Amino acid sequence: MPINLATKASDKVVERFKIGSCTEGLFTNKYKWTGVATVQVYSVDPLPLQDYDKGKESGSRFGKLTELGDSVQEMTVTDDKAFNGSIDKGNNTSQLMIKAASSVLRRQTDEVIIPYVDKYRLGKLADGAGEYAAFATGVSLTKANVVEKLMEAGAAMSEKKVPKTSRVIYISETEAVKLKLADQVVGIDKLGGKTIVNGSIGTIDGMEVRTVPSNYMPQDVVFMIVRKGCACAPKKIETYRILEEHPDIDGPVVQGRLLHDCFVLDTLKDGILVAKKAAE
Repeated sequence: MPINLATKASDKVVERFKIGSCTEGLFTNKYKWTGVATVQVYSVDPLPLQDYDKGKESGSRFGKLTELGDSVQEMTVTDDKAFNGSIDKGNNTSQLMIKAASSVLRRQTDEVIIPYVDKYRLGKLADGAGEYAAFATGVSLTKANVVEKLMEAGAAMSEKKVPKTSRVIYISETEAVKLKLADQVVGIDKLGGKTIVNGSIGTIDGMEVRTVPSNYMPQDVVFMIVRKGCACAPKKIETYRILEEHPDIDGPVVQGRLLHDCFVLDTLKDGILVAKKAAE
């Protein structure tokens, strides 16, 4: 990677554009990952409903006795990423000390870590979504149909008994233009000062709308609806450090590591709906 040495220049760094996380606040904190990388989640199977036989003189009037069953989902954190960079003292001095190690860490977090984690999570959510035949493939949004499609998707989730509250629509910035220009939308219901999550632009049919860059969306996905709490996103290790002295470098070393993952809970997978493009 080339090193640009300054001659006589400003000591200010021209920052790149960056956005905050669009997935924070979406996940359940119900499960404890302290000291372990694998968690097993048990769910109890429902019992069959039977007729009550009040005329029965022997045996149970409640019907056949059924042993209560259960299912188990095992989740193991596996995505382990790191970075390791040096700031040579000679180059740093020539560059008017603009590569302060703490600023490097901040930029790495803003420009690399947060976007990577958001895209990873959205991909995992799409992979773990429930089955909705009407929205599996063939969705194409236009200014004329976008509101209808989003409402139909919300209705499909409701048919699966997914609660209407805490639903979040993820849609790319380019597709969101059609939503903003839709005839039915004089103005999207504003969230105003209530929102602190990056990308939130309002609500449609009671669902929060979050726009993301197109390359954040999983392949062939037009939009997604995610109900909060249907997945967990543990961070087992999150290390960011500055080594002021290093035996091989005359200058500080900046290092970081993130061991994390994202899991859709099997019993709540209907809380995620994915609308895909038509096959070309």
